[in-house]
Amino acid sequence: MAMFGKRRDEEEYDEEYEVQTPRRKIRDLKPENRKRRKEPVKPWGKKERYVVLVILLVTVLVAVALGISARDFKLPGFPKIKIENPFKEEVIVVGSKKNYSKIASDFKEKTKNLSGTYALYIIDLSNNYSFGVDGEKVMQAASLIKLPVMLYVNGKVDDSNIEAMGKRSDNVVFSQMRSKFGDTALQSYIDELGMKNTSIEKNETTPKEIGDFFKKFKDEPMMEYLVDTIFEDWLPKGIPENIKIAHKYGREVHVINDAGVVYAEKPYVVVIMTQGVIEKEADEIFPELSKLVYDGMNK
Repeated sequence: MAMFGKRRDEEEYDEEYEVQTPRRKIRDLKPENRKRRKEPVKPWGKKERYVVLVILLVTVLVAVALGISARDFKLPGFPKIKIENPFKEEVIVVGSKKNYSKIASDFKEKTKNLSGTYALYIIDLSNNYSFGVDGEKVMQAASLIKLPVMLYVNGKVDDSNIEAMGKRSDNVVFSQMRSKFGDTALQSYIDELGMKNTSIEKNETTPKEIGDFFKKFKDEPMMEYLVDTIFEDWLPKGIPENIKIAHKYGREVHVINDAGVVYAEKPYVVVIMTQGVIEKEADEIFPELSKLVYDGMNK
């Protein structure tokens, strides 16, 4: 009986062992159950890796393009990226045969290793000869856009408003003038002045149009509000202190402009506009560029 009892105990133990032992799962390979089967995660193949690589390259290229465009496609120490228009009409300037090329070439030399674009436009008032570097390039006007507005409102508002826009470049007064007279009327007046590339809404103009403005209105009483302004560290700093200059200064992010009439023995109009620049660089180079022009025009 003991023997039978022992065998019974062993059988019960075997049954318990079989229950506790997990059974190995056999993969269901039946075609009709294919949709219910979970496929194992496959590693990336060549196709997926190429897609990721292309996305990364495009991201890098877009970032580089945006960075360069912020500097007006001009980086320090590198030539400016330009797409020339083969159908662009060549402008022939008629005037004195005097050679002004050294001023333009020295200007290019001084600015070639700086960020952004530096444009120059000069009119010799003794013979009306004009020349420059990127003189017809449409650029951000900054506060130069106040010039035609000051002329338009002259006689229509108190002179203190014109003085504020001239000597202090007061943006609050400028906004009040725009609200009072409206951009439509102001733009119509700007067009009548022949400033076809100047937009008050877009805040754009060209060095040439600003230069022509100063040439045309250099003897207007309004010019007195552009003398001894609070912005004398740019164009005026490169000119002897005893020389009168009526000028308008403007500044925005990556933009520093200054333009005016220099009433020297040999008077001239000078416009220096920038775009995509490093402000600190521009602040430092501006007096040097102004002196370069003054020395070249008054030899």
